[in-house]
Amino acid sequence: MTSVVLLHPHPDMGGNRYNNVVTALYDAFGSAGIAAHRFDFASSDPQGARDQTVAAIDAAEAPVFLIGYSFGGGVAATVDHPSIAGWCLIAPALTLLAPTIGADPRPKYVLAAQDDAWFGPDAMRAATTGWVNTSQAVLPGTDHFFAGSAAERAADLVLRHVQSLY
Repeated sequence: MTSVVLLHPHPDMGGNRYNNVVTALYDAFGSAGIAAHRFDFASSDPQGARDQTVAAIDAAEAPVFLIGYSFGGGVAATVDHPSIAGWCLIAPALTLLAPTIGADPRPKYVLAAQDDAWFGPDAMRAATTGWVNTSQAVLPGTDHFFAGSAAERAADLVLRHVQSLY
């Protein structure tokens, strides 16, 4: 059985483990019987966030899918821990942090919001050009914040992707 570690948006911008997207993911995976782990970043320092992520992966049941939204997606793209089965990045801040997972052969799923002002479909394609074993999707009718039912729709896409691999 696999588990997931969920990473939230930028803590200096109000992001925490109870963000609407992270909560939708937590609920969706829990309902599917998949252990979901979430925590709050102690700061917005990328190295500190990365270290906390590694500790969360070490504490989770392997294999782990690392799932990050916004800042959390950027952080996830810098973590190549051996227990990771794959990554799911939702509107990831790939321009704030230097991704290191592009050449990794493990599966990657990148989801952009159609109307995202910071990481829309064009930015997603540009940032992930050359990445191996990478699937991309665009969620129509929403922006970076996935308001209303968009968070649940995003969580459903990510859950179905992870389930398709196991």
